[in-house]
This record gives sequence, structure tokens and C-alpha cells, in this order.
Amino acid sequence: MTVPATTTGTPLKALKTTIGAVMGGLVVVAILFGGVVLGLHGYPLTWVPWLLGALTVVAHLVCTAVGYRVPAVAPGTAPDEAATAARAAFQQSTFLRLAVCEAVSLVGIALAFAVRPQTGMTVVIGVVLTLALLLLHGWPGTRVLGRVERSLDRDGGRSYLTDTMHGREPGQNGALLS
Repeated sequence: MTVPATTTGTPLKALKTTIGAVMGGLVVVAILFGGVVLGLHGYPLTWVPWLLGALTVVAHLVCTAVGYRVPAVAPGTAPDEAATAARAAFQQSTFLRLAVCEAVSLVGIALAFAVRPQTGMTVVIGVVLTLALLLLHGWPGTRVLGRVERSLDRDGGRSYLTDTMHGREPGQNGALLS
């Protein structure tokens, strides 16, 4: 299997670039809505940060319960086919977890405009909590990659997820593609 060339290198690097751009966009949202549009004066009512914190816990639990569920690779699946399916499943599960995590910041933005006093601190709180969730569940690091790979391999098949995401031929023991 030849991993398609991208402008950013390996499929893992391309996914990290995408997730990093989303995280950077959240920082821009916090600066624009939080600092410029609404201003950072004042603090939201006490229940607002508590609600965002509770939503963060719910998002974490949803990511943990369903965000890593991927179809298992059947034993005997050809390496090329398994690696292609594994990469697609990993990317889909990553974007599912990303969407769940981002709900916290979206609710924070909505609350910042809907609840008085209107303050950008509500946006900042939502964005900070979302960034923490994204570091835990969205960033495609070794821990997240390993967790999805274990889920893919749970029925005894080999997914070769780590190999394919790093741009290696499946089962080639770490030999990089040229």
C-alpha cells in the first residue's frame, strides 16, 4: 500500500495540522469575541461557569464512551485493506470527538450573548475548557492513536494503524516510505 502524498507529509502530520488549526481558531475566537466584541470586564453569573464545567464533564464522558468506538478489523484482512479502513476509522472518530469537544465552546459563545451580564469571560471559559478536552481527546498523539488501534484490533485482526498514520507500509516494522 502506498500512502498518498500530502503537502504536510504523513497522514498523522496532516491530521495534527488540522486539529492544531481548529485549536488555534478557538484561541482567535476567544480573543475576538472575548476581548474585542464583548470585552473581558466583569464575570458571568456563578451558574454559567458551573454549567460549562458540567458540559465539559459530559463531553468527556461521551468521548470516552463512544468517541473511540470503531469497527474492528476482521482477522485475516489483507494488510493494505486493513490499513486503509483503519486510517479512515481513526480520522472519523477523531472528528467525532472534535465535534463533541467543541460543543462546550459553542455553548459558551451562545451564553456570552444570551446571559446578562454579557462578558467575554464566558467565551474564554468555554474555549479554555474546550482546549483541555481537545488536548485529551482530539489531539492525535500516541495515547489516542494507541487507544483507537486497540479498538480496531480487539477481535484479533491487525489494523496497522500506527504504521499507516506514520506513512509506513503496513507491517514493515517502522521502515519509512521514501
